[in-house]
Amino acid sequence: MRSDRVITMCVASVLLMGCCIGCERARIKDSAVDQFPRSAQELDFLDALEKQMVVTNDDALHGLIVFADGTDLSSTYEGRIAVARQKQWVGSGWSPPADESAQIGWMSVAACRIVGIKGGLTMRLMGPIPRYATKELVFMDVIPLRTENQSLSGREFVDFINRLARVQKSGKALALAESPTKGSSGEGVIPAGAPNQLLDQSSVEFGLPNSAFSAPAAPAPAPSEVP
Repeated sequence: MRSDRVITMCVASVLLMGCCIGCERARIKDSAVDQFPRSAQELDFLDALEKQMVVTNDDALHGLIVFADGTDLSSTYEGRIAVARQKQWVGSGWSPPADESAQIGWMSVAACRIVGIKGGLTMRLMGPIPRYATKELVFMDVIPLRTENQSLSGREFVDFINRLARVQKSGKALALAESPTKGSSGEGVIPAGAPNQLLDQSSVEFGLPNSAFSAPAAPAPAPSEVP
């Protein structure tokens, strides 16, 4: 009887350890912001981020601060956390590892505060909290269907920022896709989480000059002389 009890306890311990391991978040060393932390390197940052399996807390803070302020003056993760706390994106005790995959919940809170998304009655009464802010952004097609504790890939995060910029400008997150045939009646939309097709908008969304991706305008034709 005693041996059965010991075996049962051992099995329970193994299962508990397995659950804890399964709950661990992904971590990435030398992420995009570690490689390209300066504002002048935003294009390199975006390119590196699109190739990452997940967006880290440090990456997400950098990207959201640049989107909100046009530049990230912080040179450390701790400095970015201080900015996020000041902007009420996160609570006073929030300090997860810099290289850990960022939870969608706090990113959604930051997005709602930056763009001024009010949400439904609960959000209007309580302010943006991770659960309801995430649901609101899913409803608005800003992010793919996820819960507040899940993550975004690097590419999904870039698309997330692009969609926020469109909400900020026009109130809509969906980008019109090119019509499959000329003269077709309907225009498709790019769903949240799809590969971004509007990278040329990054010049606006990340505080770069609007002409960063534009070719110089052709000179105006000389006036013709009338004989």
